[in-house]
Amino acid sequence: MHNIGLSYTLLLLVIAFPIVHGSFDRGVNGGVDCATCTIIVGVVEHLSILYNESIVSSLERFCNYMPSPFKLYCKEAVEFLGPIIVDGFLNKETPDVICHALKICTDDAGQPECRLFPKKSASPLSIAQRGLNLRHRHRSLLSLSDSKACTLPGIREICKILENVFNNHIPLMDFDGDHFGTESSLRGSSWRGKDCNDFSRNIRPGARSVKGDPVLDQNCNGIFGLDSATGRPWEEEFCNDTQRLGIAVLGDSISAHFHIPEQWLDARQLSVEVFEHLLFILENEIDWPQLSGVTGHINITWPNVEGPTRSLYSRLFDLDHCNHRDYQNIAVNGANSKSILTIAKSLTRDQQNDVPLLVIYSLVGNDVCNGHEDTIAHMTTVEEMLNNTLNGLAYIDTVLPKGSHVLTTGLANGSLLYQLLHDRIHPLGHVGTPITYTQVYSYLTCLQISPCNGWLSSNETLRDLTTQRAVDLSAAVRNATYTYLPRNFDVAYLDFPFEQAIKEWEAQGGEAWQLIEGVDGFHINQYGHGITSDVLWAWLQENKPHWLPSVNPHNVDIERVFKDQGGY
Repeated sequence: MHNIGLSYTLLLLVIAFPIVHGSFDRGVNGGVDCATCTIIVGVVEHLSILYNESIVSSLERFCNYMPSPFKLYCKEAVEFLGPIIVDGFLNKETPDVICHALKICTDDAGQPECRLFPKKSASPLSIAQRGLNLRHRHRSLLSLSDSKACTLPGIREICKILENVFNNHIPLMDFDGDHFGTESSLRGSSWRGKDCNDFSRNIRPGARSVKGDPVLDQNCNGIFGLDSATGRPWEEEFCNDTQRLGIAVLGDSISAHFHIPEQWLDARQLSVEVFEHLLFILENEIDWPQLSGVTGHINITWPNVEGPTRSLYSRLFDLDHCNHRDYQNIAVNGANSKSILTIAKSLTRDQQNDVPLLVIYSLVGNDVCNGHEDTIAHMTTVEEMLNNTLNGLAYIDTVLPKGSHVLTTGLANGSLLYQLLHDRIHPLGHVGTPITYTQVYSYLTCLQISPCNGWLSSNETLRDLTTQRAVDLSAAVRNATYTYLPRNFDVAYLDFPFEQAIKEWEAQGGEAWQLIEGVDGFHINQYGHGITSDVLWAWLQENKPHWLPSVNPHNVDIERVFKDQGGY
């Protein structure tokens, strides 16, 4: 299952923030490949500054931070590319120039020059010309034409299945085909409740118990067998009188909890420890659904993420332990109102044999966010949003059992992002010459790979137009929500509560920027997920209390008999 080569390729690619939008071919002037190369080479230079050492030593240090299986691939790439990187820095070239020398960055016709790092000399030559001059000093590289990342030694042999991994929204390890697996990553139990029998489609999280599960745990909630004192099944004694309810989310990278550890870009924080769980992080698509505000179910102490997990699922579990493992995170980086119609088909529920489900239908950004230069022309229209939402609701009506609930949300107000971060220092700029978020946003916009040209822009008019489109699309979602007449669920709409979450956070003494991801400056971080979950849960308690189960009086008994119910 663990494909080391695949994961190393992903390491090179994930540093380029726009991977979240699901396309490796987008962009100009080298696009994602160019950004990836420039950032990694910049981190190596920062290591040399921080430790006052040669570039050769910093390259070796960088590879030695990798978990041992990854070092081979790293060192193979360094052996091939190291000489030109060292030569470039010795001649006071920037990472931009070096990546042009490698022909990973290009200058496409009619496109402006894209630069992340400031010039080190007053030379009138362009970045491309300086890169060409550097390249000509290394004859062995002249045979490489257009050096896409996946053509380079140490990388190319493991790129073939990359796209397949990012397009796969069901567990890779799923022998019975019920869309629940036993492994935690690769769309396994980080995303959906852990399967307790991967050789039977009828045994899965969310299923109704069969005659009280006297022998087998049919619903994987860890409660089965007979009470020897009464002769009755434990499931009947502990769960028969409760309102079992699972939870699922259909969404984008916000719901998936996209998070690039800032330690990977900040030379001061690079260490063996921050890469210890690299394989797991990459196999989860750089998403952290197990910590998210809807389906989070564990707390971790890794150095890659900070903050406690508070989620809707964990609160449902606290109310009734019979809901153990009944969660599904059907969220995909880059999803929008059109693509979710396909993604939703991986949602699993049996209308006759499973318990009801609470579904959060939340697409908060990608219908207005894209990296295109003419970004407004590529936004979803109001009519498209209305029809897509109606079609989405109609589809899940064919999947959900009667008694289910659906909560749709509007788009987030992303205009806050630029206001909160534009003049702050980006993690990449903590060593060497400071780099602000405005510089990073502008660089990604130049390459046409920005996660959101409309909002991550210094152009206030463009930000306002993007916000207005988001408001209009949110109105379309609300209209669709109350126009559609469901057969199997009741439905409600809520404006995405990010602004309310900020108010709650500030009331606790925090500052709004602390809720935003440090690397991409676009998503909410772990603290943001927790506080947003607080707001969502409070809204449900106040406005839809009948959707929520009552407290199970047997929770203490379940803990006594079944401990952690098999865990996650």
